[in-house]
Amino acid sequence: MKTKKMSWFCERTVPGKRYGKMKHCFLIEKLIFKGKSPYQKILIFDNSVYGKVFVLDDIVQLSESDEFIYHEMLTHPFLMLHPNPKKFLIIGGGDGGTLRECLKYNPDEIFMVDIDKKVIELAKQYLTFVNQGAFNDKRLRLFHEDGKNFMKRHKDYFDMVIIDGGDPIGPSVSLFAYKFYQDIFAALKEDGIASFQIGSFLDTPLIKSSFTNLKKVFPHVSMVRLDMPSYHCGDYCFMGASKKYDFDKFNPKDLEERFGQMKKESVFKYYSPEIHQASRVIPEIFKVK
Repeated sequence: MKTKKMSWFCERTVPGKRYGKMKHCFLIEKLIFKGKSPYQKILIFDNSVYGKVFVLDDIVQLSESDEFIYHEMLTHPFLMLHPNPKKFLIIGGGDGGTLRECLKYNPDEIFMVDIDKKVIELAKQYLTFVNQGAFNDKRLRLFHEDGKNFMKRHKDYFDMVIIDGGDPIGPSVSLFAYKFYQDIFAALKEDGIASFQIGSFLDTPLIKSSFTNLKKVFPHVSMVRLDMPSYHCGDYCFMGASKKYDFDKFNPKDLEERFGQMKKESVFKYYSPEIHQASRVIPEIFKVK
């Protein structure tokens, strides 16, 4: 009797010290989409453990079970410091999750720059659990071009810039560069804040170099730690950088008050004042200066 052959997806291209030395595999229980855009391979499938899984160029970007951890932690631990953010820029983030979180601050406008139009089309169709209709918001201005070039055209304009890009391979390498950080600094207002997806704590050289380059540009730099179950070695690092606000001196009472007001109108599945404080506790072995 023949048994049905099971189909698996295995990550094999994760950059850094893991490259070529590990496999992180998911059973594809239902294939939703498999194809290519002009820029990258795209895969979406169902898995009974993680729900829908979204993959670009053989690297897991998110899963239905934990995407809210990623998007809430990339946004709120840094953005909560700004008293009144109104103008936002998101580089990348084609799934719409970061956009969803930024809308909780009732901004005047959000610019979103994702070079791959196909990703956004698929997100609207298959990843509605992530974007929750955020692409329909009238305050959104969507651009399909290189984020680096877009950034250079804006000076002293944004209250918040969020870099929701991929790992440092291919086109995303430039998003970790010192020159790019300088362009972000110039695009931010005097009290502007930026946040960055950095990567796994396994890749400490990347974390150290990112921190060092950011400190050369911004007076205030901090990092948070989060766990992403659907990511291989899911102990991850995000960083925030500010022209004005010292992340270490944010009053916990102010945080609790603001969070309490926002929670009346918005849903938070992961982030809270308690998580905010806990995420800033970095083990000695991972600390950078």
